[in-house]
Amino acid sequence: GITAIGSDTDGQGIGLYEVPALESVSGLRGVAGALPGSLIIDSAEKLASLDGLGGITAIGSDTDGQGIGLYEVPALESVSGLRGVAGALPGSLIIDSAEKLASLDGLGGITAIGS
Repeated sequence: GITAIGSDTDGQGIGLYEVPALESVSGLRGVAGALPGSLIIDSAEKLASLDGLGGITAIGSDTDGQGIGLYEVPALESVSGLRGVAGALPGSLIIDSAEKLASLDGLGGITAIGS
């Protein structure tokens, strides 16, 4: 399986766009260590959790200054899959249209945002 991910010319490490049927990111569970670019998930209407991303220990940022961007994820109930991320997040943290997300448990290891 996938064990490491770099970043593209826009600085994105993981970018999942317009994936309305995506229910799981568990296929990325082998990825471990620092993600040099951003983590962007946009328009994943069925995604309920980020389980599978627990091996990621740090997240970088993209050329737009985003570190973590979760957009149009109405079924997302938990971000605990990001519990391995620790330290400063150099980019922004944006969560938009996540109606079922009641807690940010899992982001407690982040010590600074946009630094």
